[in-house]
Amino acid sequence: MTICSCNRQDKIPKELKFSFEYINEKWDSKEIEIFKNISENDSTTPRNYHFGIGMHLRNNLLRHHEQSENLTNFFDSIGIHHYDDMSSIILTSYHRYLNKQDIKLQSQVDKYVEYWKPIIECDKNLKIKAVELYNKYKIGDTLSIKMPVSENNSVVDYPCSNGALQWEFDESKDLSISGIITDKNNINSEKSVFFTVKILTKNHLETEIMMEEVNIGDEFKVGLSTAWKIE
Repeated sequence: MTICSCNRQDKIPKELKFSFEYINEKWDSKEIEIFKNISENDSTTPRNYHFGIGMHLRNNLLRHHEQSENLTNFFDSIGIHHYDDMSSIILTSYHRYLNKQDIKLQSQVDKYVEYWKPIIECDKNLKIKAVELYNKYKIGDTLSIKMPVSENNSVVDYPCSNGALQWEFDESKDLSISGIITDKNNINSEKSVFFTVKILTKNHLETEIMMEEVNIGDEFKVGLSTAWKIE
């Protein structure tokens, strides 16, 4: 068992070992022992005795430490590009390390890669659709736009990572408008494209758009890389 444990720990990349040493410096032996003995599912969630450890790692180790660039370059090289994922991998690996288990780094990486795959594809498709809409319609054309509405009775926009893939229009609460395109523009990129739309009709008159009062006859900007349904 000792030989196997050593072999497993020899496979831990030096960047993760450095992260473990960093945590060892921040926690006393009691905190380390408590962390070791919690379930793995709890190892990346905030608890009273180490509340905010994930945020601490992101802000102080991954962003503002002399080794931050080396650490983030390492994670980028294995396909991990988001700080939340980096800190979660560090904590999961540290928990397994304390318990003399194989950290199974590749399986951790695969989980996050699979999570982001449909989101990346969604972002790509939204950008393609935005350019298609921009090229399809001209100033003076009429559009129908359907938008999700929050509990605050205001239109929101869902990014691909938070609802864009699942959202479906609900006539009873979501906003539907028709309007005339009065202007077209882009900001710094051919894929960052917008219409200015003058509202002709609005199914829920009291509903705000992005926390602002917008009435029939008003104009507002519509970003075309969006979960909103534009046609």
